[in-house]
Amino acid sequence: MNRRTNLLGFFALASASLLSACAMPSTPSTPAASGASTAALRVSGTVGYRERMALDPKAVVVVQLLDVSRMDAPSTVLAEQRIEANGRQPPFAYELKVDAARIDPRMRYAVSARILRGEQLLFINDTQHPVLTQGAGASVDLVLVRVAQAPR
Repeated sequence: MNRRTNLLGFFALASASLLSACAMPSTPSTPAASGASTAALRVSGTVGYRERMALDPKAVVVVQLLDVSRMDAPSTVLAEQRIEANGRQPPFAYELKVDAARIDPRMRYAVSARILRGEQLLFINDTQHPVLTQGAGASVDLVLVRVAQAPR
């Protein structure tokens, strides 16, 4: 009888510890949760256009990494780089850095670029260029299209 009581006590203790382990909330195993620093992801490439024309020296190239996951809401800018032309001509190299903790593999991300002269839009990309998730890479060469100017 003593042996049977010991076995029942053992199984009760094992069951209780198993149940308590199941009831404990699990902590995420991300670097941020463990206190380690998170790495930055990089998206890089070039920005250019096909037109055979010189770019205004005062032009600015704006490249953005966008979260485009939500169809019914505006895109969220995760990173941006502004490149002053200062007389240089395309292609312009860019590199966008974003904290890896901000990238969710279930979401969709894209790179967008435009070239401005003051407030005037000169060139823009007309195609979405996915990056980082869902099989997309981290390098994109963007070819922008010229924006038709409204007659004055």
